Amino acid sequence: MKPKAKKCLAALSVAVLTIAHPTATNAQTTSSGLSSHSNLSPQDAGETQTTTDAVENPVLSLEGPFGQWGIPTPPGAEGYEVNEVSDNDLSPQGLDEWHPTDDPQSEIIPGQMRSDKEDIPAGVSKADADRAEVKEAKLTDPGTPTLNARPGCGVYWPAPFEVCGAIKNLYDAIGGPTSFLLLPKSKELTNPDGVGKRSEFVNGFIYWHPRTGAHSVSIPVSRVWQRHGWENGFLGYPTTSDISLGNQWYAQHFEGGHVYTHNALPATQASIQGAIYDKWQSMGGHTSALGFPISDELITPDGIGRYNVFEGGMIYWTPQHGAHPVSGPILLEWARSGYERGKYGYPVTDPIENTNGLEMEQKFEHGTLNGFAEVIQKIIDATPGAAGKLLPKEVYEDGIAYAKSIKQDVPKKVFEQALKDLVAYNEQYARENVSLQAGLPEGGDSDPVNPRNRGDIFYSDATTARVNHGHNGIFVGDPNAGDFTKNDTVEASGQIDVGSSSGEDDPNAGVKRRQNLENDDPRRTSKPRLRNPQYFTVNTTQEARNEAADWALGKTGQRNGDPGAGYNYNDPGAGYNYNFAFNKDIEADSFNCSSLVWAAYMAATNGVIDLDADGGPGVYPSDVRDDDQVSPY
Repeated sequence: MKPKAKKCLAALSVAVLTIAHPTATNAQTTSSGLSSHSNLSPQDAGETQTTTDAVENPVLSLEGPFGQWGIPTPPGAEGYEVNEVSDNDLSPQGLDEWHPTDDPQSEIIPGQMRSDKEDIPAGVSKADADRAEVKEAKLTDPGTPTLNARPGCGVYWPAPFEVCGAIKNLYDAIGGPTSFLLLPKSKELTNPDGVGKRSEFVNGFIYWHPRTGAHSVSIPVSRVWQRHGWENGFLGYPTTSDISLGNQWYAQHFEGGHVYTHNALPATQASIQGAIYDKWQSMGGHTSALGFPISDELITPDGIGRYNVFEGGMIYWTPQHGAHPVSGPILLEWARSGYERGKYGYPVTDPIENTNGLEMEQKFEHGTLNGFAEVIQKIIDATPGAAGKLLPKEVYEDGIAYAKSIKQDVPKKVFEQALKDLVAYNEQYARENVSLQAGLPEGGDSDPVNPRNRGDIFYSDATTARVNHGHNGIFVGDPNAGDFTKNDTVEASGQIDVGSSSGEDDPNAGVKRRQNLENDDPRRTSKPRLRNPQYFTVNTTQEARNEAADWALGKTGQRNGDPGAGYNYNDPGAGYNYNFAFNKDIEADSFNCSSLVWAAYMAATNGVIDLDADGGPGVYPSDVRDDDQVSPY
């Protein structure tokens, strides 16, 4: 029996620098797979490996540094920080506009300087601004006798520091003070190697070396570079400036590795190199299921392995077995066993698909773990509100059952179609612009009222988790009763007030009979719960409509839908199911709001009335609304 999920329709759905982590990130794999900081041999590694009994099924926790990505803390990453920059560092801004000083003064004349006429940016003194103006005059007229400025250099009022040569050329090319670097805060400095040069700016640096040229370095990137020893560490000098990869992700390449930063919440800064980087690139890099790296390369406690944590999993490297990704259900089971310190040891192969392309197998030193293909996790990720409530095994089993029901010999195609439909459904509601940020849709709040027939259905805007996803229900009362029961509906819901923005979980979520009152009914004790309900009659006989209503009542806590047994409006019957991708099962013991209405009419008409507008693997609230077998009123 599937667990009861808990929401109605799930919504269809990151100055002076300091050194950090000196011990957690001091080993890097080379392209050959051997550590550049150690002389480990396979024999050494075998002798130092911990026993498989070291950790036996520890409690799986997501409270560590990678918990928000669903990754339990691996050994060696305790206390790791994924973000070491401030909010101001994430989105640095240059000056709105900048221009050289018009007719700069060649000496400081009180009351006649540019600083006496214009505001000076915060953090710059008037004295510095005046010195900058005099230096500008010297560069304009080399014969000016005061406050020397060097030919080939530039001064950017109000900062008095000269920017020179190739560093100046790059600074000018990216916009000077209007760029993210903002204003200079140092003269040109010589690096400790005696060869390279750098200039420091409010929001970062420009470094130059004859071997690599001049490149800008942002504050987030500099945090990673700094903890690895700047240019004297394994990264060496930058070979590119920041490269935007979209969605506030940036890459910067260095002589000895690569740095990736996410300059939006959740903010991350991470380095990657060697065999792990090569494996990641062979998988498609950041476009792969792993996504972007969110940790530096870390060392396993036994000193043998190296690993990077990514948004969607991990890559582990050992000298014996090379680099292999671990993700999804296999990663969680491996983590539950204790990662490499547990009974399975290190991964020795990549995950391998079985013949149906949906089940995965991965070999470890001391056993094999099984999981599911990437498409299944993508379905879960695209199903709003499913986080922590929908298991890959459930999606897999429901999808396989659906594939068998339609005699589909290639079940992977069914899963791919389900994902396509789910994504399209999410996009539909994004286009309808009904997120809470934009405000709820225009119209009035109401309970569903005044059916024309028993068995009529409704569709409403329903907003939870910041996304409008729609909601369905079926009328089960007698519209001619003339009492408070005439507007009763049966709905599958996991939210106390469907349509509210609170998203509050109802501990008794499931299929319920609900009492609905007119907005002005004196017996009303709560606010109207739906936004813009629309009403539909199903194009069939009244007998079939009654049978559909009775079937839905049979799924509530009220036995057999018998009015004489009492109404028990708050007593759920069948459970709630988050799986919208594969929810077309009449015999299920749990439903979501659209599958309940669909199943009621499928059962009542022996499959003649199929309220699924697009006929895909899943039936969504808009599929019920848009089906050509319903008529609005």
